[in-house]
Amino acid sequence: MRKKKKHKPKIWKWLGILAALTILLVVGGCAAMFSIGSALVDQGKVKEQIESSILYDNQEQEIYRLYVEDREYVEYQEIPPMIVSAFVNVEDERFFTHRGVDVIAIGRALYKDIRAGSKVEGASTITQQLAKNVYLTHEKSIWRKTKEALIALNLEQNYSKEQILEFYLNEIFFGHGVYGIKAASKYYFGKDDLNELSLAEVATLAALPKAPNNYSPINNYEKSLERRKVVLALMERNGSITKEEREAAAEEELTLVGRGKGNQEVRAYVDFVLKEAEDKFGITENELYRGGYKIYTELDPQAQNAMVKAFNNPDLFPKSKSVDPVQAGMVITDPKSGGIVAMMGGRDYQAKGTNRALTKRSPGSTFKPLAVYGPAMEQGWNPYDMLRDEKMTFAGGYSPSNWNGDGYLGQVSMYDALKRSKNVPAVWLLNEIGMDTSFRYLDRFGVSYDKKADRQLGIALGGLTHGVSVLEMAKAYGAFANNGVVVEPHAIAQIQDREGTIVEAAPGTTTVVTDQTAYYMTKMLQAVVNEGTGTRAKMNRPVAGKTGTTQMEGTKGGNRDAWFVGYTPEYVGAVWMGYDYPNSKTNFLTDGSGIPAKFFSVVMTEALKGREVTSFTKPKGVKELQPPVNLAPIQDLQLQDLMGSVSLAWSPIQDQRILYRIYRYVGDPANKELIGETEYSEWMDMNVASQEPIYYYVVPVDTQNRREGSPSNVVSFMPAVEENPEHIPPVDEEQEPPVDEEVAPVDPNQGNGNVPDPALPIQPSPTPTPTPAPTTPPVETDPNLLEAPVPSG
Repeated sequence: MRKKKKHKPKIWKWLGILAALTILLVVGGCAAMFSIGSALVDQGKVKEQIESSILYDNQEQEIYRLYVEDREYVEYQEIPPMIVSAFVNVEDERFFTHRGVDVIAIGRALYKDIRAGSKVEGASTITQQLAKNVYLTHEKSIWRKTKEALIALNLEQNYSKEQILEFYLNEIFFGHGVYGIKAASKYYFGKDDLNELSLAEVATLAALPKAPNNYSPINNYEKSLERRKVVLALMERNGSITKEEREAAAEEELTLVGRGKGNQEVRAYVDFVLKEAEDKFGITENELYRGGYKIYTELDPQAQNAMVKAFNNPDLFPKSKSVDPVQAGMVITDPKSGGIVAMMGGRDYQAKGTNRALTKRSPGSTFKPLAVYGPAMEQGWNPYDMLRDEKMTFAGGYSPSNWNGDGYLGQVSMYDALKRSKNVPAVWLLNEIGMDTSFRYLDRFGVSYDKKADRQLGIALGGLTHGVSVLEMAKAYGAFANNGVVVEPHAIAQIQDREGTIVEAAPGTTTVVTDQTAYYMTKMLQAVVNEGTGTRAKMNRPVAGKTGTTQMEGTKGGNRDAWFVGYTPEYVGAVWMGYDYPNSKTNFLTDGSGIPAKFFSVVMTEALKGREVTSFTKPKGVKELQPPVNLAPIQDLQLQDLMGSVSLAWSPIQDQRILYRIYRYVGDPANKELIGETEYSEWMDMNVASQEPIYYYVVPVDTQNRREGSPSNVVSFMPAVEENPEHIPPVDEEQEPPVDEEVAPVDPNQGNGNVPDPALPIQPSPTPTPTPAPTTPPVETDPNLLEAPVPSG
């Protein structure tokens, strides 16, 4: 019988067909994608001038144009080999061997990212960077990275390695609005010939593309030096330089000549916008300079011009004893929107220079409302509550003093303590509410501090380890101007790209304190300006604010910092004055906070000129701040004996907030006891049991503000003493028994009815509310004088 032939499975045949189709699809897809990449490449675009971006103010008028200045093209033959070596070593080690995309670098970057759990290393080649800079937007997506790779592959097909390097070195962004290696050489080092650059200078320039702002030697010399050393180490590792050359270049001190260009009157504001665009919108400075964006800002041209005018007026600044000028930083914000409407970074601000509106300084007494008085009112304290005002030492040996020899009143209301910028009451109250409470509210205000180093009572007087910025203080005071709500400060309202797409970022808001606390604080800060240390900040409209200074150690009455932070119903303004590098020989202020207070007044008056004068309005549901009761001492306390009981009466104080405390003692006044409280101007003591004189006095109390007045006059009562029956003489029956004499009412001016004893210290009994000292006339204060010193520890 013939056997049937077995057929082998056809699986291998089908697998072969599938593999062929897959290869065909991949090849076809790659060809199609490569074709797309080729279409994306504009052969002339690598030398094309970029499109400028425009900044607009809040009236949509142009204020600044971002464009590439001093862009000088240099041919590859003019570029020294040392420059080529430096950039290739640090940016793309396998540039001369890959075909536009470095697979090895991608694998290494992925491995490091996976191990770190985040993106820690990039893998873009020089060709990819050129593709991104010239052809693509800031979009963050896989498709953009895909397009970047495809364009890079096409560039490698159309240009030589030398041409790509030439394009790259002429297009790369070096910070400060500078593009191209030759323009960077001139800007930073003043050298037009690239062959004159030293190895240290070349390494410094090669360090910039990774992060131009961070590694700019003008912005941050130390960070630039660190990055320079990294570049030099890579060059040595790859054999481009020797060890001796690396060491010499790492130690070389650079001579920098570059400074910013453009409209310096708004340059500090522009620099802030550039940083905010990257931080909040993800658009880099490089992209802004070449991307054709329209940036709509919150800048108020009238406020900015007022600030510029004041900064250019030397009469508004203290005269300097040294070659260094007295500097200043100022910010004006709209507390309701959070918009930064004006900013100046200094008297001679240069692009990307030191912005003194953002640097941190010791805030002095301007910190009291934030660290002490605001949090205290949130805990139930009232502006007219009494605070201790006497020389005292707190835990850790800290013993603050009132500024400029301002005396001690024993007790003072919160209202007056803030108005007169007293130090000891502020420290005492912080000690009462606790550091944790203060820190909790400082977090809400959004001001920075060191949670460990600053856990000390000195922060009541602005004694911070690192200080705070002018912008931070304007932001925090915005809570008082905006019914207790802080709106995050911002300069950019919206950004529109060249395709017309609009991007906005809504500012965050935080409720810091209640509207009642904000309103009461405004009332107190108005008193500071109207009759306290801030009188030089007065304007033709309502102003609330606080002065602040910090002492310069090693001087007699000299100051390191002088502040004024205040607000009108429209805007918040913060001003700092001082030296960039203070010292106790020449660089210190001999004037106090009256100078920045006056500066504030001049700027804000001009900024709001022509606008309707409005008043601070009381929020709905908030009680009006009541003035304190006039606790005039009671001087007509009367005593009457009613059949062994004591009746007390006095003239009432005409105020419904008054309560009277009745005290009595026998013998030593220190043994006084509180026997009762009453709303009425009389009291009956039914429990009289003593064989010695009993003394009484009355203390009025302001119940709303938890404030005691001074003790009244003292009256006394001598209880009737029963005779011993064994010694009573016999009564003659023929005689009438003697009639007991009636105890007449005590005349307070005779006998023992009124006992004026100058050696008799009357002290009210201890209660949760401190007892005030006798009232004293208000003390005149000179706002130009030194305020509270910031404690050193």
